[in-house]
Amino acid sequence: MKFKVGDKVKFLNEAGGGIVSKIISNSMVNVAVEDGFDIPTMTSELVLIESAGHVSDMFKEDYKVHLEKSAPAPIPKYETGSANQTAPGFTKNISKAKEEAGVYLALVPTDQKWLITGDLDIYLVNHTSYDILYSLFLKTGNKFTGYDYSSVEPESSILLETISREGVDDWREGVVQILYHADNLNKILLPAHTNFKVKQNKLNNENSYLESGLITGKAFIISLNLIEQQEKAQSYIGKDEDEIKEQKSVEQKKEALIDRHQTLPKIAEVDLHIGELLDNIAGLESRDMLAVQLKYFRSCLDSAIEQNYKKVTFIHGVGNGVLKNRIIQILKDYEELENHSASIAKYGVGAIDVLIKPWE
Repeated sequence: MKFKVGDKVKFLNEAGGGIVSKIISNSMVNVAVEDGFDIPTMTSELVLIESAGHVSDMFKEDYKVHLEKSAPAPIPKYETGSANQTAPGFTKNISKAKEEAGVYLALVPTDQKWLITGDLDIYLVNHTSYDILYSLFLKTGNKFTGYDYSSVEPESSILLETISREGVDDWREGVVQILYHADNLNKILLPAHTNFKVKQNKLNNENSYLESGLITGKAFIISLNLIEQQEKAQSYIGKDEDEIKEQKSVEQKKEALIDRHQTLPKIAEVDLHIGELLDNIAGLESRDMLAVQLKYFRSCLDSAIEQNYKKVTFIHGVGNGVLKNRIIQILKDYEELENHSASIAKYGVGAIDVLIKPWE
């Protein structure tokens, strides 16, 4: 049930109640009680007694709580091309989305014209056929603090929070735990425990916000857990250590490096900015960072050739041109490869396309 500020509610599992004073998320609100405290409470633990502005005789309790009157929050106005177009963040029918089945975080700019400014809506997207129960923790300093827990139906999403750009710091790192549930299963999936990180340089790059089948509007998507990963974990149960090592060895051979960067079938995009390759560059000199970038470039290129990719776009940035020149020099050692500047409209002058199997 959705509550709004001013609703009179009763606690489901304990005596008393109060008035909803703040909407924290779709699954949690603050309840103002008689002794002056605001108590964060899951909506699933509340019963509506009297809707704001309406009278109900279901219960007779009178909670002596006075809320400060304030103007209603303005409804966000989204710039769209059509009056019938859906506002950013709305969950479409995602059962046919091309993305792999799994659970995702989606950071959706509320202003779709200016993607790197303004507020961000943060959604948890359940692109699976399972009901999920999730528990979310955010890292503050060296500790993790419980932020939210609730359930999400199959092929749907839940709005966790709307944050300002300054509020991104609270979402730098976190952990999500997931339980998968469905009726009439042949096998039970193990619980998932996954870490995530939000990098500032990604949020400041307009190319990080892409259209997807998961949610309306351009969004920065973080994959939390894929059903395929859980099925692999499930397959280890009941096997001894040697059997597990052998199975993992076979799986690792199937997972090529370039596949991590695949954007379309046999097409990939590799960002060589040092911030994408290393979490900490403290103490590294320019030549050390260049060596890391070139090594990763070679590894991805060799992997793409081995896996019969058609095209890989390498994002080298602008800078002083050293990395770009070294890439072009290295490509001369490979036969039957073509290269040219990538789309200027999309990458500026900071990327190069490598055609492994030239288009006919």
